[in-house]
Amino acid sequence: MGRLEELRQRFKSEPLGIHFGATLGHFEAGHAVVSVNVKDEFLIVDGIVQGGITTAIADFAGVYAAMSKLETGHTPAMNINIYFLRPIKTGETITAVADVINESRRTILTRVDVFNQDRENKAYATILFAKPKA
Repeated sequence: MGRLEELRQRFKSEPLGIHFGATLGHFEAGHAVVSVNVKDEFLIVDGIVQGGITTAIADFAGVYAAMSKLETGHTPAMNINIYFLRPIKTGETITAVADVINESRRTILTRVDVFNQDRENKAYATILFAKPKA
C-alpha cells in the first residue's frame, strides 16, 4: 500500500472526523480536500458555525496535505493563522482545500481555503507543521 492510500485509510478512522462526518475528497501529494455538512451542533447561539469547527476542518485538510509529502509519520501543527471572511450557517457544506506552499528540512507550510457549496470563500488559513525527527 502506498503512502496516499495509507493516509486515506487513516482518515477514515479519525475519531473527530467521524464525529463531524468529514470526508476526504481529492487527495494527492501536497494537496487535500476535506468536506463537511454543517450540523446544528456546530453552531453558536447566533446561528453561525463556531470558529473552532472551521479551524478543525482546515487543520484536517492541512495536515493530510502535509503528511502526503512524508514517507511516514505524523506532522503536528506548530502554528495556525486563520481568517474568518464570512459566517458559515447550518445547512451549508464546507470544503477545505489545502496545498503545501513551502517545505523545509524541519517544517511544512500549507495554505487552506474554506469554501461553501456555492464556492464562496468563508475562511483561509496558513498552517505550519513540524516534520517528525528522523
